[in-house]
Amino acid sequence: MSKRWLLVGTWCLAMFSFAHAQADGIVRIDSLAPAAGSAAEQHAGIFAERDFIADPDQPSIIGNGRWRLQPAAGIDQPLLLVYHPYSARVSARGPGLAAPVTQTLFDRDLDPQYSRHALVFPLLSDGPVDIAVEGARYPLQVAVVPRNRHIAHDLTQVRILLLSVGVLVGVSLTVLLFWAMLRERVYLLYAATMALQMLFLLCSYGEAYALPGLRALAVFGAPGIWFIATLSTMAAVWMLQDYAGLRSRVPRLSLAMRWAGIYIPVLVLLLLVAPWPARKEWFPNVGNALFLLTNALAITALYRAWRKGGRHAGFILIAWVPLVFFSTARAIQLSMGIPVEPWLQYGLPLVLAFTAVVLALGLADRMLTFRRERDTAQQHAERDWLTGVLNRGGIEHRLDWAVLNTRREGMPLSLLFLDLDNFKQVNDCFGHALGDACLRAVVRLVSEELQYGDHLGRLGGEEFVLGLPGADSARAIAMAEHLRLKIQAQCEQVEGVPAAVTVSIGVTQCNATDTVATLIKRADKAMYIAKHGGRNRVATLEAAAV
Repeated sequence: MSKRWLLVGTWCLAMFSFAHAQADGIVRIDSLAPAAGSAAEQHAGIFAERDFIADPDQPSIIGNGRWRLQPAAGIDQPLLLVYHPYSARVSARGPGLAAPVTQTLFDRDLDPQYSRHALVFPLLSDGPVDIAVEGARYPLQVAVVPRNRHIAHDLTQVRILLLSVGVLVGVSLTVLLFWAMLRERVYLLYAATMALQMLFLLCSYGEAYALPGLRALAVFGAPGIWFIATLSTMAAVWMLQDYAGLRSRVPRLSLAMRWAGIYIPVLVLLLLVAPWPARKEWFPNVGNALFLLTNALAITALYRAWRKGGRHAGFILIAWVPLVFFSTARAIQLSMGIPVEPWLQYGLPLVLAFTAVVLALGLADRMLTFRRERDTAQQHAERDWLTGVLNRGGIEHRLDWAVLNTRREGMPLSLLFLDLDNFKQVNDCFGHALGDACLRAVVRLVSEELQYGDHLGRLGGEEFVLGLPGADSARAIAMAEHLRLKIQAQCEQVEGVPAAVTVSIGVTQCNATDTVATLIKRADKAMYIAKHGGRNRVATLEAAAV
């Protein structure tokens, strides 16, 4: 069975290669002479080094050395294209050219009317073209196409690239502003990761070396691309650790990620920039191996963290897996000399933009989650555990704001002080459990009468205060009398026990000089007047009477 599938795969690849060769406008490519050291330098850079051997049935792939290319006749304004050259130095001499034209991806004076995903050599007429390639690390794809077709493809790629870069810049700047306000490290790590990913995208597609602010990176050549790619992986690992809480959820996998994605790459980068070893051809293989290992560990860690309830790990899985797939597939095709399909060439920038947007949405969800947790914690801190209403600190805080609003807007504010009558006897006769039930029953009845902006809180024991913003003394007295009668009627029995709960209520209205303390003190005094008057009644006390 495996041999049958291997034959089918080989046949499909051969058919694809034949179709691609026909579409590339090349009749044949002949090897003239191997370049010095080509056997040592030409290899696929991801899985295993191998000498490059030209395939006569695939006249669109060349490696280091000298080649003679025969374009198809009759192509309108033919252009010789050498795709994804990176470290390669390519010279071409065609009909009508007195001297070879030499180009690299990092040249400042490349023709600006074309993008840099390919080196472009205009051919003046039909006839063989001599090509010399030096420094290539993997097989190069070549094609001869009409100028108008190449320009159309160029425009498509540039538009997609600009769209993706625009999304990356916009989202990263927004998140960076969040970091400037909140000072939470994950936002800074996100912005740094997306910026490095965008820079690597521009460098790997060659467009960085055509931009005024980034063309200085050309002096670093291919090692500069390697360096940026490694830095982007390190920043991504650091971000993922904080974003998904991997250190606490999957500590062992998190540690393995840091070794494969941060600690070892730091050592590798130091060797890359150090004078020893002088030759740096080993770096792409090591870097790609670490890249694959890090992403495998990351996906495993994120999946396990998600299964353990890590909601934000799920966001990263949605965003990261497509990016890893596209990046790895493109790297494999380049290294193996397989022509990169348009969906892969154009899809990588779009997937990177998709990753940025999904991760930003995850950050927003993360912020919302933390806000809910903060609000819940604050609510618990301000709430009475037994009755659910505001505790003493919570009600005083709310009343403080109500007093300030009263002074600023001139609106009335009244305060009711409620105290359950003979509550100690209820506890002594029926037990504290029934006493707690009586407190909850009173709170429920009072809460049913609350309007928007009213504040109910428990000062302690059986004492409650009710703030009524917008209510003058007359309205507050009417409210107090209504509550007194309602509690007397509906708390005659509590949980089937004849508790006969009643309340004494003191009422007062806030004046221009009141504070929360003086307002509560006066309402408390009014409540004691009601107590001394026989309980189960309402009493009021104005500021002048204190």
